[in-house]
Amino acid sequence: MTSRSLASTAAAIVLVAALASVPLFASGYHLALGISLLYFTVLATAWAMFSGPTHYISLATAAFFGIGAYTTAVLTDFLPWPVVILAAMVVGILIALVVGLSTLRLSGIYFVIFSFGLAELIRQIVTWYEVNIAGSIGRYIFADTTTEGIYWRLLALAGMVLGAGWLIRHSRLGLAVRVIGQDEMVARHCGIDTTRAKLVLFAVSAAFMTVTGAVMAPRWTYLDPMIAFSPVVSFEVVIMALFGGAGTLFGPLLGVIPLVLLFDVLGAYFPNYFSILLGLVFILIVYALPRGVVGLLQQRLPALRRAALQVKMSAPAETVMRPVWPRAAERMAAGDAPVLQLANVRKSFGGLVAVDDLSFDLKRGEILGLIGPNGSGKTTALNLISGAILPDAGEISLEGRPITLLPAHRIAQRGVARTFQLVRVLGESSCRENVIAGMAFHGPGLWGAAADARADALLARVGLGDKADTPAGQLTYIDQKRLELARALALDPDVLLLDEWLAGLNPSELQVGIALVRMLREEGLTIIIVEHVMDAIRSLCDRCVVMNTGRKIAEGPPSAVLADREVIRAYLGDADD
Repeated sequence: MTSRSLASTAAAIVLVAALASVPLFASGYHLALGISLLYFTVLATAWAMFSGPTHYISLATAAFFGIGAYTTAVLTDFLPWPVVILAAMVVGILIALVVGLSTLRLSGIYFVIFSFGLAELIRQIVTWYEVNIAGSIGRYIFADTTTEGIYWRLLALAGMVLGAGWLIRHSRLGLAVRVIGQDEMVARHCGIDTTRAKLVLFAVSAAFMTVTGAVMAPRWTYLDPMIAFSPVVSFEVVIMALFGGAGTLFGPLLGVIPLVLLFDVLGAYFPNYFSILLGLVFILIVYALPRGVVGLLQQRLPALRRAALQVKMSAPAETVMRPVWPRAAERMAAGDAPVLQLANVRKSFGGLVAVDDLSFDLKRGEILGLIGPNGSGKTTALNLISGAILPDAGEISLEGRPITLLPAHRIAQRGVARTFQLVRVLGESSCRENVIAGMAFHGPGLWGAAADARADALLARVGLGDKADTPAGQLTYIDQKRLELARALALDPDVLLLDEWLAGLNPSELQVGIALVRMLREEGLTIIIVEHVMDAIRSLCDRCVVMNTGRKIAEGPPSAVLADREVIRAYLGDADD
């Protein structure tokens, strides 16, 4: 252990000891203030654990906090305190899983509205139960605990939530949700099971919120649904996390400390106007500090910005490095059976038939050009192959196994990688993390120093070796295309789908791009290329499939199909190329 890490460990121990000793000398008011700081620290950090990286703004904090509090109110007379806490956590996780399965497919304002309504829904259910079954409105809580005990439990919980947050940030799950938050479609095509990743993190976040409610419940001698499920809690937690910076581990803590003090003053001196003032504070934070205090500091201090991009993975390096394309020799030694087959595939959007009865085979090791005029269905065909959309009819097979109904992440894990017509990179992440996203979620995946090394090798292969730590959003358009290709290659695919990857290149860049694609084929990759640059089609493709209005109108060697009368009339004669 280095002297720097020893100093950090010693400082952490001293800080924890100092915080733990607060109840020994603090007055009643200051101890109550310490409890507020701790429980909002747990709630805001747990909220940011899920909503920070995914950008799903959740207002369900009050729901899970209230579930924990009410679980304590119901069970504390029958079970010992540790069992009550465990039961509350289990209940919170189960409800989070049920709710998450039905809501995490929503996004934007729809998720916000549902999560806000969840607290009210549960409050109404609890109220109905209390009135109609229990015959009361609320419950008295007689727990065998003290104010000091609540403080120490919350301090331990704060340590656990910060520790869990650190572990998640340095794990595959943390990478998955960061990718989801920046571009969910890219996440699916990197092999990430987006539903499972969001659900797991939502449940972990909910567990901490629920346990916080359970620990805090004895603070109220009497508890009713209005107290337990107060919507103000949800808004206070969101404001604190956003003010500090929801995208970093300690950002919420920077928001909790000043705002708990501010809300304490507002509640004491302006109790009748508290909700209005809370709304004003929220508006000011959203407009003045959209990325929080941490985001403002990162703008002013480049070193902090670089540190945010460089999340080091926690696995050791492998003793033997894998080649850039680990399965290249295996692919070149495979048989002659088609690697990909489309049979009578059809897709329509309303009354528009985008792909109509499309059939073709893709031979192993070849480059197939998919060409046709704009709007002919080429990109839709790639979307069908990669699982971005599902076909209405027909069959798609990879290595003889059907993939027609598989989700995009499963198809990516099976060996289909792609680039996009409109380039899609993870602009807030470094180039290295963009590439690691493509290699961490298929098969055993690569992680840690080995993933860093292979990502750097792939970046060097596409000409970005000196930009590994550069935020992808700062790259030029051409370099973003190179990065997107490196990310696709990180999946070590059997089939690579290139959607107008050569578009927008100047003549010298075009020649470099053609040489790179040809090299990929020589190393065993099988490629479908959608392209309007005819020089690239003639130079690269072994065979072409020509589409027009969703249908295949010609197939064969480039020289033959480009001389076909129907192709000339439908494509070359009418297109703007």
